[in-house]
Amino acid sequence: MTTVAARFLTRSGSILFVALVLCLALATGCGGSNSPASTNPSASTDTTAEESTAPDSLQLAQEDDGGSFEIRAGGTIELSLEANPTTGYAWEMDDADPETSLIEQIGEPAFVSDNPDAIGAGGIVTYTFRAIDRGEMVIRLVYLSSGAADAPTETFQVDLTVR
Repeated sequence: MTTVAARFLTRSGSILFVALVLCLALATGCGGSNSPASTNPSASTDTTAEESTAPDSLQLAQEDDGGSFEIRAGGTIELSLEANPTTGYAWEMDDADPETSLIEQIGEPAFVSDNPDAIGAGGIVTYTFRAIDRGEMVIRLVYLSSGAADAPTETFQVDLTVR
C-alpha cells in the first residue's frame, strides 16, 4: 500500500508541477494577450527592424548598375561613374518626375582624372545625393553629348528603397 501511495504522490506532484509552470507562463505573458507585442502593436514592427538595418550611406559605382539598394532617410549616396568631360559627354539624371524624387543632389559633381598630366584624359565623376523622403524609386542616369538629341551612349540604373 505504501508503494501505491508513493506512486500517487509522485504522479500528483508531477501534475502539480506542470500546472504551476503553465500558470506562471500565462501570468508572465508567455503567449498570452498580455505580451508587449499584443498590447502595443508598435513595440516591434518590421519597419523598425528594416530601418535599423538600412545603412546611413551608400557608395555606388558602375559595377552596381542594375542592383537594388536600401538607405535610411537622411542618408547620403555617393555615385561614382566613369566619364570624360572633354569629349562633351556628361552624366545627367533621367528622372521621369523630379518633383516626387526621394533624393536631392548635394553640391556639384566632382571629377577626378585618371591621368592628371594628360590633356583630355578620362576619369571618375562623383555625384552626392541625400535621401530626403521614404519610399521606393529608380535612380537612372544617362551619358549624353551636351546639346545633342541623340540617344544616350550609356545608362546607369539602380532601385533604391529609402527607409
